[in-house]
Amino acid sequence: MFRLNAMGMDMRHTPDFIIDRPNGSGDCLLIIFKTNALLTSDGAEQCVPPDSAVIYPKDCPQLYRACGSYVNHYLHFSADGEDCSKLRFGTLLTPGSVREAEEIMRMLGREQLSGSPNRDEYISMLIKMLLMKLSEPPAEVAEHTSNPYAALLDELRAEIYTNPGRFGSVSQMASELSLSPSHFQQLYRSRFSVSCYEDLLSAKIGTAQYYLSATDLTIRAIADLCGYKNDICFMHRFKERTGMTPTAYRKRLSGA
Repeated sequence: MFRLNAMGMDMRHTPDFIIDRPNGSGDCLLIIFKTNALLTSDGAEQCVPPDSAVIYPKDCPQLYRACGSYVNHYLHFSADGEDCSKLRFGTLLTPGSVREAEEIMRMLGREQLSGSPNRDEYISMLIKMLLMKLSEPPAEVAEHTSNPYAALLDELRAEIYTNPGRFGSVSQMASELSLSPSHFQQLYRSRFSVSCYEDLLSAKIGTAQYYLSATDLTIRAIADLCGYKNDICFMHRFKERTGMTPTAYRKRLSGA
């Protein structure tokens, strides 16, 4: 089980800040650098950029220091009995985006204050997810370089499929990224090989199919959950997509 010993986010230090622990900290340590820093590994010092990270195993020497103004996130943890073979200890990590890792750390911060009887298990799972995310080799480096909106588009698409009722138009989706509708549509299709309108429609209809099959909610309520303020429009789109009305779809699943 992974155990959380201490953590901090956006910790700000003076330019003379240094950590020098020849014998480690007595536990494992994750550092995510949010500014430039100087990291010593295997006797060689290198300047590391913001949003890079390092995971120190227990008893491993730790030596890093500020390079001007300095900010980092840290996580002290233990890994009792855990299989850590997939984790990249002791090497500089440059994940494609640390936004997901930071969100997991925020969840950890909330969970450590939780009164849940499953608190320790949740914390262990979150730490494992965090470390595995950071240990993954960066993917699609070229695309993220050529498309600075790639990570934001990924987040937006995840939001579309988990809460499609929140989005009613391409213009609204474009405004989430502060882009013009035409530029947004171009970037979206390039990223996912599908139009944003088609993706949103798939998310809405998929959500409707779930509620029709798994709940007794009315057609009106399901239409509203999927972002349709007009029942007729919802039923038209549903039939256009599935070949049957919402009522017929529900009856077929129930065997009626």
